[in-house]
Amino acid sequence: MITDELRLLPARAAHFIRQHPVPARGAYAPETRLSVLDILVHCAWVRGDAFVAFQLLSRSALPDSYLLRLDVLDDALAALDSFTVTEDECEQAFGPNWEDVVRHAVDAAALVDERFGALTRTSSAVDGRRRLGAWICARDAASEAGRIRSWYRAQDAAWERHYMDGVTLREDERMCADLATAVRDAAAAHAVSDLVGTHDFTRAHYETLLEPWRLCSPEGASGLPRALHR
Repeated sequence: MITDELRLLPARAAHFIRQHPVPARGAYAPETRLSVLDILVHCAWVRGDAFVAFQLLSRSALPDSYLLRLDVLDDALAALDSFTVTEDECEQAFGPNWEDVVRHAVDAAALVDERFGALTRTSSAVDGRRRLGAWICARDAASEAGRIRSWYRAQDAAWERHYMDGVTLREDERMCADLATAVRDAAAAHAVSDLVGTHDFTRAHYETLLEPWRLCSPEGASGLPRALHR
């Protein structure tokens, strides 16, 4: 289910940009420039909604450069004005398991932001041939099903590289790397949960990909996707 907050986030971001005009070149340092993603994060009531919305916008609407420079501002505003988050957009972007993908992205963003220092280290579970083998089987299943782009996009929605890698590298870099892998692997599993038992992708592979995130934050991955309840 899509919340009203997520559905209307692009419009809220466009309104914010109009209320705070982009300065002309030379009026700011290059490193202080904001991106569409920065604005989405600022305007989102639920932090993870920003990463989900950004992936949806990136797939079909945003201009090539999403930094808010004057030369791309009109295109960015047009994209935000014309875009509404819908179930169909989510399915096109993330595949048939989009509800599980979106839920995980929202949960992970909240937990990482609120409890980064308290989350359990997962290196012993993340590293190793078993995890890599499961990831490869999930990737091959997604590819065989014609869903490789949505599979990668689901992972980007859960751990958005442009924003998250810079923000969470504030304590222990190794923990951040482990956490990023755990979050992304769980998203990879959710995105192909309906393919368990096909294309050599097994329930054991699925569980292997989810295990690190469960160890890291049990409440963040306690429920099975709907596909595995059937």
